[in-house]
Parts: sequence; C-alpha cells; structure tokens
Amino acid sequence: MTMARVQSPPVLTPNKITRSYSGQAAELRALKNKISGHVQYKEQWVEKGVLETIVNTLQSSTNGKEATSYATGSDELTVLCLQILASISSGGSSFLGPLHAVKAVEVALSYISPSQNSPRVVLTALRIICNMTEATSGAPPGHDDLNRLADTLFGPQYLGSLHAILIQPSAGSVIQEQKRLVSRLIAWLCNKDEDHQIHQNALTDAGILDALATMLASFIVARGEVIPGAQDAAIQDGLADMIPEPAPPGACLASTLEAISTIILNSRFRCFMFIYSPAIMAVLPLIEFAPASTEPSASAAAGKSYGAMDFLLPRIPISQTKSSSSQLPQSQPSQVSHNASSNKRSQTYKFTGLNPACEDLDGDDPESPVVPWLIHLVRTTSGFERVAAASLLTSLFKSGLTNPSREEELACLVVPPLCALVKEHMKDTPPSIQQATFIESGMATDWAILEKTPEVLARLVGGSETLQAAAQESGIIKTTTKLLKDAYEPMAKPLVPRPWTPNPDRNMDSDEKSPSCQLGPPGHVPLYTHKIKMRLSTLVLVAGMGAERDDYRKELASQDLVPFIVASLAARPGKPQSPKEKSASEKEEKEGAETSAYGHNPTSVILAACHALRCLGRSVSVLRTTFLDHNVWQHVNKLMKHPDLRVQIAACSVVINLLASCSPMIEPLFQAGILKVLCEQAHSHEPGLRLNAVWALRHLVLEVDDSRKKQILEELEPGWLIQLLSDDTSEEDRQQRSTDADDDEDMDAEATDEEEPHLWTWLGMDGNAKRISSPRMQKAAARLTALRQADRNPARKARNDTIRIQEQALCFIRNFIMNPNKAEDQSKLVDYLFLELGEGRLFGILTNKLKMRVVGAYGRKHSKGRDTAVVLQPRDGIIEQITYILVHIAASIPRHRQLVVAQTELLKLLVNHFDSDSVGVRRALCHLYANLSVQEDSDDWHHCIQRTSELERLGVLLKLQGLENGDADLDVRERAKAAVAQFKTPTVS
Repeated sequence: MTMARVQSPPVLTPNKITRSYSGQAAELRALKNKISGHVQYKEQWVEKGVLETIVNTLQSSTNGKEATSYATGSDELTVLCLQILASISSGGSSFLGPLHAVKAVEVALSYISPSQNSPRVVLTALRIICNMTEATSGAPPGHDDLNRLADTLFGPQYLGSLHAILIQPSAGSVIQEQKRLVSRLIAWLCNKDEDHQIHQNALTDAGILDALATMLASFIVARGEVIPGAQDAAIQDGLADMIPEPAPPGACLASTLEAISTIILNSRFRCFMFIYSPAIMAVLPLIEFAPASTEPSASAAAGKSYGAMDFLLPRIPISQTKSSSSQLPQSQPSQVSHNASSNKRSQTYKFTGLNPACEDLDGDDPESPVVPWLIHLVRTTSGFERVAAASLLTSLFKSGLTNPSREEELACLVVPPLCALVKEHMKDTPPSIQQATFIESGMATDWAILEKTPEVLARLVGGSETLQAAAQESGIIKTTTKLLKDAYEPMAKPLVPRPWTPNPDRNMDSDEKSPSCQLGPPGHVPLYTHKIKMRLSTLVLVAGMGAERDDYRKELASQDLVPFIVASLAARPGKPQSPKEKSASEKEEKEGAETSAYGHNPTSVILAACHALRCLGRSVSVLRTTFLDHNVWQHVNKLMKHPDLRVQIAACSVVINLLASCSPMIEPLFQAGILKVLCEQAHSHEPGLRLNAVWALRHLVLEVDDSRKKQILEELEPGWLIQLLSDDTSEEDRQQRSTDADDDEDMDAEATDEEEPHLWTWLGMDGNAKRISSPRMQKAAARLTALRQADRNPARKARNDTIRIQEQALCFIRNFIMNPNKAEDQSKLVDYLFLELGEGRLFGILTNKLKMRVVGAYGRKHSKGRDTAVVLQPRDGIIEQITYILVHIAASIPRHRQLVVAQTELLKLLVNHFDSDSVGVRRALCHLYANLSVQEDSDDWHHCIQRTSELERLGVLLKLQGLENGDADLDVRERAKAAVAQFKTPTVS
C-alpha cells in the first residue's frame, strides 16, 4: 500500500490575491482551513513564501481601516491573516526562523491594543506570541532564546497595551482569554534573574502589577472572602470604588497568581506594591475584630490578636509547635458559616458575628490579611492553582512580610500539601508519549505541576530548618531523587520526527531562498522539554533541602544523587555513572561526545547543578567521600573558564567549599592551576565573580604552607589587594568632592523622584481627596517610596557588593598571617605582609574601615536645599575580620604587640564596639586584648606593663569587666574573664 501524496498547493502571491475584501477573505479562509492541523501543508506554504504575502496583506488591510466602507471587511481580513500566522506558529520550532524573518512577533504585537483593535484581533495576536514562546521553549540550542521574545514583548511601546488588556471590564470569554494569555506570557517570559530584574520593574511601573492585583481581588470577591467591614474601611480611606466586581466564571485564578508571583519575585518593594495595591487593601483591609462567640479566650494568653482570615485556618496542634510564642490560640474555630444577608456586598463574606474595629497601624510592617488568605487558598484549591498560590505566598514569606508564627503554620498547612501534590502527579510515562508531538491536557497538567512545585518548595524551605524538617518528614528527599533520576532516563529520538515527504531533498537549494522561506531545525518532543525542566526544578530543590542541615545533605548524598548532579554540569551529559561504572567506561566521559540520548543541558541547569553542589559541599563528610569519589573537582574546574560569566561565578562558588579546611581536593586543584584562575577572577570587573574568587583564595591561603602563601599573594598582587580594601575610601572622597547627583549613592533616586514624580505610579494615591488624607494610605505611600529608593538604587547594591568583597579580602589577610604551628613562622609572615603591603598603609586602611561614613546630599546640585545625610556604620563582619587580623599579629612576637598597641586611633575605634550586637565581634575583642596583655618572657615584662597600662587608659579593662559580669553569651563572659585576669597578672606565653 502506498501513502497518498500531499498535493502541492498553488502559490499565493500578492498579485494573485483578489482586490475585493470578500475575495481576499475567501482565499485566506481557504488557506487557513487547509493548513490547520497539517504540518506538511504548513511547511510547503512557508517554503513557497506565504509568510511575506500574509504580512503584506495585513499591512494593506490595516491601511484600509481608515476607509469606513472597508472597516468590517478589513477587520475580517486582519483576523484571518493573524489566524494563519497563529496556525503556522503552532507548528513547532522549525517555523521560528521564517516567522522571525518576517518579524511576526512585532507584527502580532502591533495588534494587541484593545482600543485600536477588535477583541478577536487582540486574542489572535496574543496566541501568535504564546505559540512562538512555546515553540522557543522546545527549540534546539541556539534557537531557544526566550530573552529575545521577552525584551520585545515587555518593551515600553507595548506595556500600555498589556495593561489595557488586563483592566478591561468585560466578563466575556474572549476578554478573559486575553487576560489569561497575557498572564501566562508574563509567567513564561519575565526575567527572574535576581541581578537583572528589568522586566519585573517595567511591569510594575506600567501598572500591570496593580492590574493583576485587582484581578486577584475580584477572585476574593467571587469566593465570598472579603473581610467583614471592608466596605466601611474602604469608604473611610477613599477606596470604595476599588472593590472590584466578582471574577466571571471564565477567569483563570492560577495564571493570575503565577503572573503576580513572577513579577514580585526577589523584591521586597514589589511585594509591598502588591499588598498595598488599592484593590487588595480594599477587600482585605487590616482591621481587628472579635468573633461573636468562641471558646474561652486563649488568644489573649498567646498575646496575639487574629484577623478574620485566621479564622479560615484550622488550629495547629500544640505538639507541632516549637514554642508558645508561635502557637495559634486554642480557641480558634476551624470553620465559620456564611452570611445570609441578601445584600450583594454582604454575600461576599464568609464570616458571621464579626465586629470590625479600627485598623491596627502599630508596627512598621503589620502583616497583610492576604497572607492567611493565601494559606487558606493553598488548602482549599488543587492542582496548579495550589502551586501558584503557594508560589505567591512564598514570595511574601521570603520578603519578611509574614508574622514569625506563620513559619509553623506553613510547616503544617502548606509544605505537606505541596509534597503530596508532587507525589500525586508523579506518573509513569507510557511508551506512546516518547515520540508524541501532542500531549493530552491531563498529562500536560501533571507535567506543569511537577515542573513548578519543586521550585516553589525549594524557595519556601530554603533557609528554614522548620520548613525543611516538614518537607523531609513528608518524604521529599526520596521523591526528589526519583524525579531527578527519571529526568535522566535516556531518549532514543528526542527530536520531533519530520513527516514523510515524497521530496526529501526539497531543501537542497535552501541557500538560495529567502530566510522567510527556510525552515529551521526540528524542535524537541514535549517529553524531552519536560525532562530538561525537571532537571532544573529538582536540582533547585536539592539545593533548598541541603542549605541548612548536615544530616539532610548526607541523606541526599546517600541517595546516589551526585552522579546526576555531576552530569548536569555538562552541556552534553553522558550517562550518570557511579565511580565503578566510570572506571569501566572511561571513553564515555569525553566532553564533546554526542550523547543525544541524555539531551543538552541549558545554562540554567548547569547553574542549578553548581548551586546544588555548593550546598551539599557544606558537609565535610560529603566533601571527603562522595565528592572525592566522583571527582567533582575536575568537572567544576572545567567550568571555571566557561564562556558564560554566570557559570564562572557559580563554579567558583563551588570551589569555595572544595578549598575549605579538611577538603582532600586542595592539592589536586592546586596542581591543576586553580591559583592562576582564581587570581584572574579576583581582578574581574564583575562583583559576583570577584567576591567568590577572593573567598576561595581566602580558604586556599589558610591550608597551604608558607612558601605557597607567598606565591598566592604574589599571584594576586599586593597592589590589587590594597585596591580591593581601599575602594570605599576613594568612593567616599569622590562623593565629598562631586556635585554630580549620579555619584550620590543614597540620594540620587530621591532627587530623581522629586524632579520627575510620574516616573512610577501607585494608584493608591490617585483620585479622591479621602485617599490623600487617609493615614493608612499616607503610611503606605511613604513606605513604598522608601522601599523603591532602596530597591532601585544601583549604587546601594554596588556598595553592598564592595563591603562583602572587602570582608573576604580582610579574611584573606587574616588567614595569610595565621600559622598556628610556630609563632616564629607567623612573625615572618607578618613581616612579609608589612613588606608587601606597607605597614603604615595596612594599619591606615584598617583604621579607615572602622570609621563611620557620612553619605548625603551636601553640595548636591539636585539636593534642593536638603541637608539630609546617611550615616553608615562599619559592618559587623568587617569589624570582626579586622579584629582577628590584629589578634594574629599580636600572637606572634612582642615587637608586633607593641606595634598594635601603638595604633591608638585604631584601638579607640575598636573600644566602641564592645557593646556590639554581634557575639563574634565581642568574642574577637576579648581574644585581641588577651593576646596584647601576654608577657612573652622576662625581657618582655616592662613592655607588657606598658601595653596593659596604655590599654587600660583607653578604657579596655572597664569594657572587659563589663563583658565579664554582664554579657549574655557564656563564651564571651569566659573569654572576658581570662582577659581581665591577664591584665591584672600578665602571664608568660
């Protein structure tokens, strides 16, 4: 039996299109019907040049809009042309090249303005963008640049149209689908990189975050969960018009939650912009109330009042809480009844017998009721809605916008359902899916949940032992292991198969064709794309679970995960193997080998693998056994010269732990030339790379002998080390001299806002006079202004980067002069350091580091008469490292102790920090003055008396006695006691 051949369609060219609108519409409709669902027809039409014809037809139909007689027909032609582009864009990655050649993205975006186009036109244009985004996600390497799409979509010329789509009042299905697609595009394309949040900021400034928050408020209204008394509070604050109508049945809650979560990610300012959105403040105001009837008040005993939303949450058993301060009141009800009032607004409440009181304005940042509402949403929804709600809740939690007691609630009410959700949707992949180009909706939903939930869990539990314990008890470590191993199941044919054609050589003359007629390489099948996303998500979860506790790191390593993490470091991974398997097949380890069965790891996966290794490498036992067995150092060392700067930074972060104390990989790395690479990176202009390199060198210099210490300092260059330490001094001098507002670290954002007040808008202060005079709104506006200045001021981040680098550079010096074996050798290292850096210069730098800095608007041309200044105190980490440098200098010989005591200004500055909140600083000071009061031998007696007398004159003894008698830390008290005894009766070392 022979297959029927596909008939080659006639070529559609501009001069063959009928000039009448009805004729053009008939031809375009026939073409649309012919290619829909038929990849071969799409390929043939594209190769014949139909895309240019369609774009030309679109342009001519747009011009015709100006003529009223053609208005209806023009819209019909526009819809048909866009539908053809949408159909072709749904064909997969091979069509991306031709579509980009005719600027299909820009063409589609020119039709998304709802004020200039009909709803059908806008919807179809959005579908083109969504189809191209999906195709780009599954494209082969080199064709998968989603940033290109994002930069175009979120350009300033289209943000207004996106905002206009989201604020449309219509409840029609077409409008709701437009909103869903815009929300999905934001979640897909918004750049989530912590260091580059251009897209999130642009969407916030354009009012899109406010529009999404209003959409979310409409779901709160539709669910009947508006807080009782919200309307009265809204009237008082001028927000009555901000309570939206209930969300229509076709609205998508999950996509709205996901889009908001994506925009506010990694920004405290944007999190506040969300909870201070006028619609959210209107439906979920912070008002106190008392239930009509409860059990005897345990809330008073707990010392905490609860809002209406807390009464939607179940009680947490006392046995599951850590302390009484984090317990919910035992009288808290587990359910409430509905209000039976016939009033439209009253029907939105799920509470009875509640008496709204005045709003609680105590505290800097009282928790918004949106937090318990999101916890309630996680518990009452399912599927992707649950994941999206948890994602938004996680962003608020990580930004510190929740009460401390919420951590226990999250451990009991949020983490277990998320872990269960992952297990629920883990299903075996049937063989029929291996090469399938279309995935049915149920399977697609399972995949989406599996791809997103581990990442949300990782963000939620990272940095919290309580939440990590809840996840571990839910079996997430074993689940993560299975997910990562499944993601490395080999695929024989990961690419979409080409359909059969009787003319297999028709692309031989492709070089002569226009780019709009040349099909690109086939994309990957959906299962392959899913596996790559699962690698990324599970690696992030491995890092989240291994961030805090050593026993979890050991458990993760015991699950044989490390071979799969190591495989994820390679762009072209081979089969993940144990050490025994590797030794049996060394030739499979070649980096350039074609290993298509295991796919191609994008940069995001490599970065996640580095982060997972860094977290696991915090365990000494894992470092000394599993990492050594799998030669982790070799794989990471290769990435140190990766062309992508982000990969270099991530790889260097792993090297930090590989060079730590007790690591067996120090010598192999040193022999492999890690010193030269690290010193080159320490000179980098990129702060992240410079920080990690100096940090790694700090570890390395501690673990090598004296000759290698000198080699390291020589390779790093003493002059460069001085420059790293002196950056803030030159910066301060520059600021004092400059009259350019661009040099002002802390005041430039404020000056800009004064000059151009409409650079960013907050709808909360727009409109009636009640809002402007409302104390609640004024407080919110002031809070947002301050947060925005902190969030958007790049100089503030640059200063923080500089301080972190300086702290590591100081620790490098501390470790360089440390030699616990012989005091004589240590004194030689101190003298060598003085020789290379300059004795006076070093002490001068240390002194300057301890001085407070004043940064402000003095002399600024944009200050407008303000004398505001910011006082910057030295950071605790800087103080501690400086103190320990002096500790080690004083631990060598009497001459060096005399030299330290001679630094009167330096010691006076240190005395001011005896009352530091940092235990580490107080402990270091005790150690320093104990060393300075040591008597070396009988010849040192006279000098020792002079040293203690000088220190006593500076007030050191009184400060030490204060620590001895009243410090909260036992170790500090004991060290202070020993130092005081040393002062009174110096002992011979």
